[in-house]
Amino acid sequence: MSMIRITILAACSFLLLVTLDLDTVSAREPYWEEHHIELSGLTEEQVLGLESTINQLRSLEPGELKINRSLHGRLSRFKELFGFPFNGKDLSGWLLARIRSISYQNTWTVAVNQNQGSFMVGDFFFTKTTPLEKLYALIHEARHSDNDGYKHIRCPDGFKYISSRQPEMDLEQEAACDANDQGAYSFQAAFLFELFAYGLLDQGEAGLLYNSSISRVVPPK
Repeated sequence: MSMIRITILAACSFLLLVTLDLDTVSAREPYWEEHHIELSGLTEEQVLGLESTINQLRSLEPGELKINRSLHGRLSRFKELFGFPFNGKDLSGWLLARIRSISYQNTWTVAVNQNQGSFMVGDFFFTKTTPLEKLYALIHEARHSDNDGYKHIRCPDGFKYISSRQPEMDLEQEAACDANDQGAYSFQAAFLFELFAYGLLDQGEAGLLYNSSISRVVPPK
């Protein structure tokens, strides 16, 4: 009788562990389902990494300005571009509304919006980018879901700026600039400027990345 009881208890414990494990695996944030976003090819660890990035975005609050108010008034374009004042809750909703799917299918890129909301993320996103870089990469790619996608143009001859993330690349004549000041680099820059202005995350990194991003906006003369 004691052996049967032990066996039954062991089986029940195993089933309980399996149930708990399945609950842990399936315990994803509700916004994936709310926005009808399909996740594919991602490990549970990668999904948790994505959720951590989006939750960090949602938590951003402007607080007190850390720069001169007149400078902020002159350079801030966030509300003009996004259509609402800078805050993480609305911004995360803006982002999620522009994603139809996220897949892991390659090892070379940070993030790419292939076609009106079909996002691909690669190893760079999970292993070689800072939290701030993850955020602005997603904001940048989300803008490509709007209208005609706001495709990039080739950077002009004699382009004087560099890619700090890809030092082997010469940006001259690379499709890494925008002719339209409503495009992905402008949205990316507007987001980074608010982080810099309010001293959120790493203010120094945000300021440097803002300068790098705004340099890619080269409207025709």
